[in-house]
Amino acid sequence: MTFDVGIGKCRSVQSDSVDVWVDGSIVRRLVPETKWQRDGISVLQVPVKLCSARHRVAVGEEVFLDTALINANSAGKLDVDGSGDYAKTRLALLVPTLDANPAPPPPSRKANWR
Repeated sequence: MTFDVGIGKCRSVQSDSVDVWVDGSIVRRLVPETKWQRDGISVLQVPVKLCSARHRVAVGEEVFLDTALINANSAGKLDVDGSGDYAKTRLALLVPTLDANPAPPPPSRKANWR
């Protein structure tokens, strides 16, 4: 199953990457051990090839990634505090894990009553 994941507002677009302002929920997914400061300062740089074809990439608009294009080796760069100091990060952490085989329903309580 493929779907798009919104990650934040586009700050800038280059030929090979997109800079995205991300909020605390995205930062915590990518680096849960980081003491994140406040909204509006963290920037995630992602390869433009991972962006959804269903949503136009434009400055000031929400950026969506296509989960079908993200694999375990997909990487981006994250500047947590807006200082311009980017660190490599695994983008696969943004894709929620979905179980294709849902767990069976719990047994009926009526079955245990006599």
